[in-house]
Amino acid sequence: MTHAVKFHPGLMLLEQYVEGSLSADVALAVSAHIDLCPHCQQLSKDITNDQAAVLAEQAVIERDSSQEWQQMLDFITNQPRSAGADSQRSALPQLASVTVNGKTFEIPRALARLAEKQNKWLHLGGIATAKLPTADKQHVSLLYIDKGTEVPNHTHLGLEMTLVLAGKIVDENGEYGVGDLLINSPDDTHTPRTLADEDCLCLSVLSAPLKFNKGLTRLLNPLQQFFY
Repeated sequence: MTHAVKFHPGLMLLEQYVEGSLSADVALAVSAHIDLCPHCQQLSKDITNDQAAVLAEQAVIERDSSQEWQQMLDFITNQPRSAGADSQRSALPQLASVTVNGKTFEIPRALARLAEKQNKWLHLGGIATAKLPTADKQHVSLLYIDKGTEVPNHTHLGLEMTLVLAGKIVDENGEYGVGDLLINSPDDTHTPRTLADEDCLCLSVLSAPLKFNKGLTRLLNPLQQFFY
């Protein structure tokens, strides 16, 4: 049964994504969510159309009586069709997959190229991470959690974005399936875990390390570095 996505980026975040004003790593998480969410696919198209209509209206208002704008537009639209767009479309990465703990997961198109360059999986108990090579300051990684595994209770020193790519995770606030995007701030504290019979793969974007709340800080410090 297909999971109905319930947790989405806010409208402002989608507008910033369409405008191209998000940082590359946050935009990556939003783009991967859109790949998995029909609702946000349509919403992003609507936002794009709305913004295009505003720009077109501004262009009409600003053009002068010499009709230079119309002449330039006519020149552009009368040019012969280039094969560049078709070749660019064919060059888009197709759905890719990653393998961890003997299991293969499909991942969204937005992550395909980065996943090809992922670092080796680092394992700690039932959790594994593989860092993705990105240019921004955020820590971006694939996060695998084996079935029946709990991530220790923690809060956040910055922004935490978690996109479920396969399986489900559960915390104090609900259950999250494929396509759901969790956004946590320093005000949020939770204890994510997987179900007893299902493992999970996520995309994780962190602007700062996690802060664990249980156990001796000395013992949890290595775990903090593992996640960041």
